[in-house]
Amino acid sequence: MSLLAALVLVAASGPSGSSLERLAADVTRAVSTAGFEGPIGVYVEGSPAPAARVLGTLVMASLSARLLAPVPITARDATEAERLAREQGLRSLVRLTLALEPPKLVVRGDALSTWVNFWSGATPTRTGPAAAVVSAVDADLEALTLAGASAPASTRPLELNLGVLAHLPAVPAALAIADVDGDKRAEVIALVDDAVVTWSSDGKQKGRVELSVPLSTRPTREPFGLLSVRDGRLLVWSSRRERTEAFVWQREGWRSSGVGEAPGLGPVTFSPRPGFTSFAPQLTWAGKALTWPEPIAQFALFSAMALSVSPNGTAAIARGLAPTTQLSGVGSGSTLADLDGDGAPEVIASSSRSTGEVDEVRVVALGAFESAQARGGQLNEAAVAWQRKIEGRAIVAANGDLDGDGVDEVVLGTWSNDGTGELLVLRRAP
Repeated sequence: MSLLAALVLVAASGPSGSSLERLAADVTRAVSTAGFEGPIGVYVEGSPAPAARVLGTLVMASLSARLLAPVPITARDATEAERLAREQGLRSLVRLTLALEPPKLVVRGDALSTWVNFWSGATPTRTGPAAAVVSAVDADLEALTLAGASAPASTRPLELNLGVLAHLPAVPAALAIADVDGDKRAEVIALVDDAVVTWSSDGKQKGRVELSVPLSTRPTREPFGLLSVRDGRLLVWSSRRERTEAFVWQREGWRSSGVGEAPGLGPVTFSPRPGFTSFAPQLTWAGKALTWPEPIAQFALFSAMALSVSPNGTAAIARGLAPTTQLSGVGSGSTLADLDGDGAPEVIASSSRSTGEVDEVRVVALGAFESAQARGGQLNEAAVAWQRKIEGRAIVAANGDLDGDGVDEVVLGTWSNDGTGELLVLRRAP
């Protein structure tokens, strides 16, 4: 008996009770109740990817048992899935996004008729049924295993502390966390005005050096920059300077070693926009030229994954390719970090507000963030694992292991109404 036939028999006899089987049954029930015709396309995306693939297989099997002739659709995004379904002559399409939002496994999406009435006038209109598809079940061991997580780590509430590391006389333009002196404990580095200032993890200032490369002919009014550590060198790019400057750490602090290469983080290289507090949407990732949907105000890396934030508050998770969907309501004081030590990052996000005396910092599970991103939603639609209001606006962020315990901390740089700033440290509660 083939695998598909076996799955059809399982679906026909009803779900055995696993999380993914119950979700597949809920999807099939919604599609059948709405009266969709086959052949029907099935497009599934989301995180974790292995669980999304299993869900797609189970939905296909369940729809086959209902004689709806399902056809798998592989596409870059939901919009392309509809186009491909129509090109293949399918009558209907199911578009699903799976997300692990501990302790729940959640599927969201829609089902629609892909037949277009071209006789309805100058503009073709879609006819036929349409239905929203939403279901949430408790994530069982099978789903958690596919997600690479364990039940205790996924269901335990996230407890975090937020404290002040340093008070600043001006607004921080960029942040980095790195072990600069080789003592196995990371330091915090900030670009403040025209100086690079370094603190130990307990808030003691360890060094300060002024930038010396020529001033920009088109400087920005607001602070903006980028710090990165490569091969033992600190590369500093400021929107108020013409070029990147490189520094090396000596016993007494940083020493300039002249002009450095183009601004970048890890395998990603950016193109400055003179006079703007953002990088151009054109970037290079591991030697490949890519174009982002918007200019880039913040870019944070975690392994092969990146979080990008634009000046208008849209954001996206990307993995070596330009994102095709984004969500809105995210500020530049955002980053990725593994705050609970499970090996997978959380999204730490500030709000996109540009005025006011307070900001709000949220911690969102990666799956919940990507689920909202896939449907082009808002940050406030994603389930929040932790949140806190702070004074000032969080405008820059960096992640790293400050205390050497194997768990990330996050440093936020804030902008107060009086023009000063603070460095705040977000860490897991002991």
